Amino acid sequence: MVEGLNKFWSTPFRITKWNEFSLYGEELIAVIKQLEEVRTKEVESIEIAGLDQGLTTKWYAYNFLTVDNHAVAKLREFIKAEVRSYMQDLGHEEGELYLQSWANLLKNKEILKIHSHAGPYSYVSGVFFVKTVASSTRYFLPLDRRIPGVEDFYETEIEVKNVEGGLVIFPSFIEHCSTPTLKKLERMTVAFDVLKEAPIDRYHNGFGFKVVDKF
Repeated sequence: MVEGLNKFWSTPFRITKWNEFSLYGEELIAVIKQLEEVRTKEVESIEIAGLDQGLTTKWYAYNFLTVDNHAVAKLREFIKAEVRSYMQDLGHEEGELYLQSWANLLKNKEILKIHSHAGPYSYVSGVFFVKTVASSTRYFLPLDRRIPGVEDFYETEIEVKNVEGGLVIFPSFIEHCSTPTLKKLERMTVAFDVLKEAPIDRYHNGFGFKVVDKF
């Protein structure tokens, strides 16, 4: 510690881009559309981030990055490598990690309202952008913004333009939301949580993950 201004507890974000996206992007879009057709009929919707229907509300029922598809497998390799790099940059020792993921498909001006992925198991989260339609994601200061003076003293919101093939990794406690999609256009992303241990029971409103990818 030195005299004067010290900045402690900075929030680590990793922002990068998959250089093979041009090879696999269209196939990922096709996989997400197929999942929407199947999952919306097979499983119950669980309201999340302001949505009560659609593919996002089936998040608990499958693991997108374990779908049997070559493009998905290549994306899984990329995300796992970036997560490991993020962890190493923070000085974390090597160890077993578990990955749970799901696809988001927003349309007709739908948004994901302010939410976080914080829970008893998840401590790092991320989002990969498959189809962005000129949208952004807003990330919020990890302080209670209702405290008087907080918004005057701190920059409480950061807006990051979504880029197709882009990846953002951040601590699970960070609240975030999406900007509205334009009418008749679709926004597709793959969201994920990194867990330090496999869930041993159902932990979200009675619903548990069906597949957790260990790496």
